[in-house]
Amino acid sequence: RFLQPGVLCASLAVTGACGADPLDFYVGAGVGQATLRQDAYQIDDHVTGWKVMAGWRPISVLGAELEYANFGSKDVNYGLLAQQINTKAHATALFAVGYLPVPMPFLDLYAKAGAARTQASTTVVQGCPGCPAGFNTGPTTSVIDTTNTGFAWGAGGQLKFGLPAVKLEYERFNGSQGNNSLLSLAVTANF
Repeated sequence: RFLQPGVLCASLAVTGACGADPLDFYVGAGVGQATLRQDAYQIDDHVTGWKVMAGWRPISVLGAELEYANFGSKDVNYGLLAQQINTKAHATALFAVGYLPVPMPFLDLYAKAGAARTQASTTVVQGCPGCPAGFNTGPTTSVIDTTNTGFAWGAGGQLKFGLPAVKLEYERFNGSQGNNSLLSLAVTANF
């Protein structure tokens, strides 16, 4: 016979493992500095990134979070090679979140680990339209689209102000064209 969620939560409340609200869902969005990498073309730059998330914290020390993170895009020009490169990446991740038992109810410190499906796209335009006669070539375009599933992790802290909360966190994603990261400030609404 299975325990009802309320009975389980009531029994865990004695040990302090159950949150005040057994449903404890949250949604949020954040923005910050992403590190966008494309290893084949040696691109490693800081750009603006953003994310949206939804999570569930059924007990005070453990939760789950689904997230979409966009690491932005970067344009690079190699004049001597007459190359123009644009690279961009984004990921969808599912995390298990572990919370430290901090005795202050308005503060959470946590770490998270999970799997992320990272998609990266790099467009390379090559040509030499200004070269001398005989070497003049029009532009050629090639696109490299890759997708992989890899490890992702993060850590951070949040301050809760009743229903809203503010999070500061760092996350790292193993990407298909390079490892990307996001340092973000996010706002969540807790239900």
